[in-house]
Amino acid sequence: MLLRNYLRTLPGAELLTELDAEHLAAAMRVEDHPAGHVFVYQDKLARDLHLILEGEVRVCHYGPTGRTHTLKTLQAGEFFGLLSLSDGKPAVASCMSVGPVKVASLPFSAYMLLYQPHSDIGCRFQYVLAAQLARDLRHRHDMLRELLAGIYAGRAPSAPDCQLE
Repeated sequence: MLLRNYLRTLPGAELLTELDAEHLAAAMRVEDHPAGHVFVYQDKLARDLHLILEGEVRVCHYGPTGRTHTLKTLQAGEFFGLLSLSDGKPAVASCMSVGPVKVASLPFSAYMLLYQPHSDIGCRFQYVLAAQLARDLRHRHDMLRELLAGIYAGRAPSAPDCQLE
């Protein structure tokens, strides 16, 4: 698979030019990781923006009682690590591979270049990221609605199912 072609198939990528996709692909490194690999640790700064090419990544949050909850399972074509990079704050959740995964990672330094003034490629890539953020916001909205419905119906939250090394 050519990464530049894959990038052009992502939601929101219709504005990316062929040259944009080529430059982004050149800045990203593609790696295979085993099951259980932790990409982002809760309470630590993310170092890269990751894009799942194959496999699944579980987003987990551990609370003050030591219980760990799966918030979402990400699929191929989804980015993660974005909020920590954008905010410059520690991640609120950990991200780890469910099974073997292939991930393309954009280093922080390259990510920051996309936010320089007058960066046309940056504006177009930010549109791709905005599409991802919109999907993430929709998922969080659905989770909140489900949680509130469960509280009003007297249901207990689900049990933890994510273990970090």
